[in-house]
Amino acid sequence: METTVDHIDDLEELFYHKLAQQYYIEEELVGTLDEMAINATNDRLSDGFADHRDETRTQIRRLEDVFAALDRPAERREAPILDALEEERATVENAIEDDDLRNMVYLNAGMMTERIEMTAYEGLTSIAGQLGYDDEIRKPLASNHDEEKSAYRELSAMETAADMKSLWDRLTPS
Repeated sequence: METTVDHIDDLEELFYHKLAQQYYIEEELVGTLDEMAINATNDRLSDGFADHRDETRTQIRRLEDVFAALDRPAERREAPILDALEEERATVENAIEDDDLRNMVYLNAGMMTERIEMTAYEGLTSIAGQLGYDDEIRKPLASNHDEEKSAYRELSAMETAADMKSLWDRLTPS
């Protein structure tokens, strides 16, 4: 995996760099989503993470299709923003013994990650449009973006769902 960038001197190289970062993010998130699906004690949250893990595998295949359409190898480039979020989640998770509180950490981490992914796909789609790339490249990116938006909406809805409300009530000081 390439971890440094020597020089980006055109929009096409910037697109490739950002695509490789998103590929890294999606591949890393498969393991993270699996871990959170296993460790979440709220069934709805656990099932949501498991479903999105499976969806993320499809997103990876779409990114590989984009690389192929560009006639470039599927390459992973580190994404420091994801690494920082993962480090923070792990640090906080390890400091918590209460299952309900851990579920809240997972919910928040999931929402933060989805926001970052939505923004990344919006940027990739914008650059692809500026470069005049056709639907073979733009459609997979749009599909991934739509799935990230949907995952975010589902997580956001869980914040106010009845089963999560009881957790909020228990965890919120009176």
